[in-house]
Amino acid sequence: MAKPKAPTEGTPLCNVEHIEFESRANDIKAGLIDTFLNLQRIDTNLYIARHLLKGRHSYNAVYGGQVVGQSLAAAAATVEDCFIPHSLHSYFIKTGSVDKPILYMIDRIRDGRSFCTRVVKAVQDGEAIFSCQISFHHKEPDAIKHSSKMPEVTPPEQLLPAREAALEVLRTKEVDEVTAGVIQHFLKEIPDAFERVFDVRPVNPAKYLLKEDTEPMSMIWIRARENLGDDHRLHQCVAAYLTDLSMLTTAVRPHIRNGFIPSMSFSLDHCIWMHENEFRIDDWMLYETISSKAGGSRAFIEGRLWSRDGRLIISTAQEALVRAPKV
Repeated sequence: MAKPKAPTEGTPLCNVEHIEFESRANDIKAGLIDTFLNLQRIDTNLYIARHLLKGRHSYNAVYGGQVVGQSLAAAAATVEDCFIPHSLHSYFIKTGSVDKPILYMIDRIRDGRSFCTRVVKAVQDGEAIFSCQISFHHKEPDAIKHSSKMPEVTPPEQLLPAREAALEVLRTKEVDEVTAGVIQHFLKEIPDAFERVFDVRPVNPAKYLLKEDTEPMSMIWIRARENLGDDHRLHQCVAAYLTDLSMLTTAVRPHIRNGFIPSMSFSLDHCIWMHENEFRIDDWMLYETISSKAGGSRAFIEGRLWSRDGRLIISTAQEALVRAPKV
C-alpha cells in the first residue's frame, strides 16, 4: 500500500517556543513576536497559544483581534508560501480567558491550484470560543484595476498620541465631569502592552474624546513602534489584530456623548478582505471606520485600512452586540 502523502506545509510563521512576557517587558518588538509567532505546533493542524492579551485592563477576556491574528498565523502555516490570504470570515462564539491557553484546530477544506481554504476553530476548556474560514489565493496579475481615494486628513506627525490627547483634555478641563469620567475610564482600560507596542493617533481628537458631537465614524493613524522585519505574513497578522481595534467604539461613541453607557458590548463577527499583501504595519496606516446602522441591540460597522501612500490595503465589516442597562 502506498504511503499517504504528508499534508502541505508552508514556512511556519509560528515556530517560537513560549517565553514569559514579563521577562521581556521592556522589549517592544518582543510583544509582537510573543503574540504572533508564539504559536507552538503540537501536531499536524494543531497549534497552541499561551501568551494572551486582554482587550480591557479590568477584564480577563482575551482581545478578539488577537484570536483573529493568531488564527490567520496558524492557517498560514498550513499553506504554501505562494498563497496569500485574501479573505477571512469569523464568529466570536464565546468569551475567551487570558488565564488559559487557546488551542487552534485547522481543517484543510481544500487545496486547489488557485485557492486554498482553511477553517480554524479556537478552543478553550474543550469548548469553541471562535471559528473562522480563511481563503488564500495564488497571486495573479491584474485583470481589471481601480480603487477608491484615500481621505485627505492631517498627517500623524501633526497629531498627538491618543493618551497624550486625552490627558491634555483632562488637564485643561475642556469637558464636563461626566465626560471626564468616561475619558478617565477609557485610559484605565487600555492594556499596558498595547500602548507599549502601538502608537495610535486620532485624526479628530475633539470628536474622538467626546468634546464635540459626532457621527458614528472615526479615523485614526496607527503603526507598530518598532521595525517588524520583512516577513509580510507577520505584517498581515498584526494588521488582522488591529482591525478589531476601533470598530465597536465607532458605533457607541456618539451615544456615549449623549449619556448612554452600555451594560454589555462585544464583537459578534468580524470579516476581513486583504486587497494587497505587501505593506508595512510599522509604517503609518490610516484606519477609517463608520457605523451605518444600529438597532435591536446590534451595531454594524465597516472599515478601511490605508497605507501612508494611499493604497487601500484592507476592508473590514463587523457586527457587534450593544446592550442597554436594564431599567
